[in-house]
Amino acid sequence: MNTEYAEGPADGLGKAGRPRARVLLAVFLALAAVLVPAVAWAAPPSGVDVGDDVYVGDGVGYGGTSLHGIYVSTPADPLNPGAPDLFAYCIEHNISAETDRLGHVGDFGDYLGSNFFVDPVVQGKVLWVLGNSYPAMSLADFGAAAGAPGISLNDAIEATQYAIWRYTELTFDAAWAWSTPDSEAAYWYLLTGANASAGLQPADLHPTVSVTAPAGAQVAGTLAGPFLVSTDQATVTVTTDPVVPLVDSTGTAIDPAAVVDGQELYLDLRGAVAAGGSTVTASATGSSSTGRILSVPTVPGGPTTALDHAQTLILVTPSTTQTSGAATIAWAAAVGAAVPTIGTTLVDLADGDHILPAAGGTVVDTVAYSGLTPGTGYTVSGELMLKSTGLSTGITGSNAFVATTATGSVDVTFTVPAGFAGESLVAFESLFELGGAIPVAQHQDINDAAQTIAVQSVVVGAPVAASAALNAQLASTGSTPPSGAAVVAVLTIILGAACLLAQRVRRPDTSHP
Repeated sequence: MNTEYAEGPADGLGKAGRPRARVLLAVFLALAAVLVPAVAWAAPPSGVDVGDDVYVGDGVGYGGTSLHGIYVSTPADPLNPGAPDLFAYCIEHNISAETDRLGHVGDFGDYLGSNFFVDPVVQGKVLWVLGNSYPAMSLADFGAAAGAPGISLNDAIEATQYAIWRYTELTFDAAWAWSTPDSEAAYWYLLTGANASAGLQPADLHPTVSVTAPAGAQVAGTLAGPFLVSTDQATVTVTTDPVVPLVDSTGTAIDPAAVVDGQELYLDLRGAVAAGGSTVTASATGSSSTGRILSVPTVPGGPTTALDHAQTLILVTPSTTQTSGAATIAWAAAVGAAVPTIGTTLVDLADGDHILPAAGGTVVDTVAYSGLTPGTGYTVSGELMLKSTGLSTGITGSNAFVATTATGSVDVTFTVPAGFAGESLVAFESLFELGGAIPVAQHQDINDAAQTIAVQSVVVGAPVAASAALNAQLASTGSTPPSGAAVVAVLTIILGAACLLAQRVRRPDTSHP
């Protein structure tokens, strides 16, 4: 897409080719509204580094103000590249854009252009615009902040690109040829903010976050920790997997969506008795990619120099991008505690065997337990797994109960629909104290025959039904039910007679010429 240099403000930088481009774009957008009702970007990687080569794809937006799609590796089919990994705006208005080639990632010191972007002050303004516009902000959030709720994708891109060019190409606030009032409103919002700001530095848009695990041994029944969160962001979000409540050193619940730098966290294991483990992950919005520049050759695979390069781009990752740090710990069973255990047996509810018809049915998993505390409430939760892949079928079941003795059993039922013919299904079960988030016992063995049920390959059809009907008829006369071989012989005679009759019916009449 080589038309970006043709856009400009009303002071003479030009607007060549815009009417025809708009007609073509209108046709494209009309088709896109039917074929692609919503824009969905891929969740990008956490970042690309200086020195990396990335693929520059085509752009979206109005003809002269495109937001380019960037791919961390060359698409297998450039004509259908899929959703971009990152995005890029132009920082050189008067240089032609080139796409469908590799560009080289660098920092500001690698910039090959000669416009106002060489000034560190301008760089700070551009970064402010980049960090406070789309797609670093969601489209809805950007529109709300800019006073243009419901702003279109193309208008958001146009406003952002014009705001970037205002600093890289001009020394004044120009009146550009905005496509809509929303685009103009968003542009002035960005300029007002950037002009009032001292500007941003690359580090402001490159979040850092890490989690340090506790050094000592951890035991169930206690507060496990501390986990130390370090970040340069105002707040980060912390999650646990498997889910375990997060508390401070006093056992008071904390807000996992507002964890700050230097905060110490603990896993609340006071309701746990069994051994286990969990991973604590802290995530911040953003990526080290935002603000990197991209030098693009004029010829695919060619060099980039100050005198010979295509339009320089500046990278931005969308608001969905996360930078994360994580730490994992394991804990031992509570000292002196009876450790619960479970074992399971999965059968077809209809006949009690380990075979289920291809059409589906109900299976029941009998979960035998030991080591439970009488009078305590528990929940046993299970899911059926595909033995062939180890993946979940999405079929789940659970049963809540109060243990009256330390040992016993409960049943968990699962409804299996058609569609699993020929597969083997394995029940995975976890036991929780009622209301607890940490399993106190699990039984998850993909190779355990006792918790496995085989689904028949085909639906039993008419021949079997016919044999059953014949068997019942012979039995009703008082004779001994025939063996399987006898039934086959009778059916063979019947079928043979039917074939002879059919041949006689089809034989042509040769008695007349």
